[in-house]
Amino acid sequence: MTLRPLSPGRYVRTLLVWAGVWVVVGVAAVLLGSQNIWAWDRWDQQRDVLQMRLYSVLTASVVGAALALAGLAFQALLRNPLASPYVLGVSGGGTLAVILASLFVGITLQPLFGCFGALATIVFVYTVAQRRGRIEPYTLLLSGVILNAFYAAAIMLASAQVPPAKRADIAYYMMGSISTLYVRWPLVAMVGVLAAAAAVVLAFLAKGFNLVALGEDTAGAMGIPVHRLRMATFVLASLVTGAAVSLAGPIGFVGLICPHILRMLLGPDHRRLVPASFFFGAAFLVLADLASRIVEGATGTVVPVGVLTAMCGGPFFVYLLRTRWRRTAEVQ
Repeated sequence: MTLRPLSPGRYVRTLLVWAGVWVVVGVAAVLLGSQNIWAWDRWDQQRDVLQMRLYSVLTASVVGAALALAGLAFQALLRNPLASPYVLGVSGGGTLAVILASLFVGITLQPLFGCFGALATIVFVYTVAQRRGRIEPYTLLLSGVILNAFYAAAIMLASAQVPPAKRADIAYYMMGSISTLYVRWPLVAMVGVLAAAAAVVLAFLAKGFNLVALGEDTAGAMGIPVHRLRMATFVLASLVTGAAVSLAGPIGFVGLICPHILRMLLGPDHRRLVPASFFFGAAFLVLADLASRIVEGATGTVVPVGVLTAMCGGPFFVYLLRTRWRRTAEVQ
């Protein structure tokens, strides 16, 4: 892999272009929706709708940014195109922990439980997949699949023990949604700060990701502390995933789709991919949420944003299986 030198000007241009994409998409999502807000004469009604849409846009932005960054980090570190928080079971671990928190300790500790569940999951799959200091990517992915099945069974068991009203809440949360039913600005701010901090840290680790793509032995020979890089990346990606899940539920495939689209557009240089993923992941989920609201207005049927991303991610996952997986296996 040959990378061109990245000048400060080129880096800033990448940052500004993708930040501009997010701003344009965000403004469109605030102004558009299931109803034409300009048809109302009363300003207080328009203001209330605009505030709710602004909340939805910012919530979708921080969740999308967090999941896209986590997916990029996992794929870079594992050198596997199929790695993502959803596939590795990290989202599932956070989801189960959040549901247990809501049932037994209340919503206040949901973010803490979500982060703990995500971290516990990555520790488990890392331990299972590690052999003599190396990670076996196929074992890691299979461990994630198995854990996802276990978490799904545990969630169904927990749902069966609660009243029907609570069971409906769990089912809706499991679909993944940018809900305005409960406005939680402090949690949105917390996830946003965590995602921004993750973007900064990953930007400093981007050179290490580029060298790891050549092989862990090569990266180590060039002075990259691979083990520390691996630990820092796993912890950081799991934390942002757990925080995002506590806010919007298990929205799948964002961390799988966004990094691959950006690699097609920008190439393999993680120095550009990290800032681009932050803003493109935000814009992607804002667009998905806007599509969800438009469908709801046209049909009267609520379509959670997690359903839309899964409908996009399923075919995309099959595409990766048919193309990238074979090439990855040949390289390894």
